[in-house]
Amino acid sequence: MDLLYTDCIFYKVFVVDADKEAADKVIMHIAETQAEFLKRANISEGKEVKGRVRAYYKKLRADFKTQINAIAKEIESLG
Repeated sequence: MDLLYTDCIFYKVFVVDADKEAADKVIMHIAETQAEFLKRANISEGKEVKGRVRAYYKKLRADFKTQINAIAKEIESLG
């Protein structure tokens, strides 16, 4: 997440005629996604069943990858 955020900041600072409003929207999306996944990662419910926990975190990782790729595409479309 930090690298995606840094990419947006570099875009805003170093690209001539950068669409700063669009970059700000991407930065907000990064912050919201990070907060969502931190919240999901800290759930302690269901630890008594190992298979359930494993499946939960497997889905969490897959969802995280999907979101990272989506944000990277948003950054790519900026410039």
